[in-house]
Amino acid sequence: MTRFHFHIGAVAIVMALATPALCQSTSGSALPSLPQGQIQAGDDDDGKLLDGKPTAKGWKSLFDGKSLKGWIGEEGYWKVSDGAIVGDKGKSTPHHHYMFSAKDYSDFAMHIDFKMKGYNSGVCCRIHPKSFDDVPGYQVDMGDGYWGCLWDEHHRQKKILDFPADQAEKILHREDWNHYYFRMIGHHYVVFLNGVKTGEGDDPEGYESGPLGFQLCHGENTVAQFKNIYIKTFKSALPGTAPKPETPPAP
Repeated sequence: MTRFHFHIGAVAIVMALATPALCQSTSGSALPSLPQGQIQAGDDDDGKLLDGKPTAKGWKSLFDGKSLKGWIGEEGYWKVSDGAIVGDKGKSTPHHHYMFSAKDYSDFAMHIDFKMKGYNSGVCCRIHPKSFDDVPGYQVDMGDGYWGCLWDEHHRQKKILDFPADQAEKILHREDWNHYYFRMIGHHYVVFLNGVKTGEGDDPEGYESGPLGFQLCHGENTVAQFKNIYIKTFKSALPGTAPKPETPPAP
């Protein structure tokens, strides 16, 4: 049986050097982008950022800010612009349009900044791509009713971790830059949106490894942007033991 434990309190991001507030009312104009400086985006040392970069050891960048090296995307829908990976359908489409990594990942933690205008997108994890339209696996989701949630796409079609929409509105920077920090260790998952824990739980029925990716959902047009993409991988852990960081390969 799948077991879940949710934390839905709107806990503010701790900022040591940055002064702009992150958790404000979303009524009116769009909220400011994520501030620079020192930020606690999660609940451990790996959740610490300085000017958008993780401060702990063992982190690796997955995006050079200039090219799509290491990524496989559907032609005509993905490009690099202004230092970000940009997905843009340009119009309403009946199909999904995905981009995914050329490498598989199993146990890891991830930092990523994202901005979305439109219907729905997501950061995909442990996926099993069949085509650019059919990509089963997890999504750290993006969109109304899905912010801060973990979704199982084209596999079981259900929320694995849920987060109330009214709570998401309190911390979301709508149509501006936001931040996800999440960990997938074995079958245990934890997700933070802008420094607030939106879900934590176990899902023994989920995929254990696979590429990362980004989604442009079917339906009305969506423009999704991603930057500051960092990953820290862990050696597979035995039940009841703590994961150990992998030694990064030599350059």
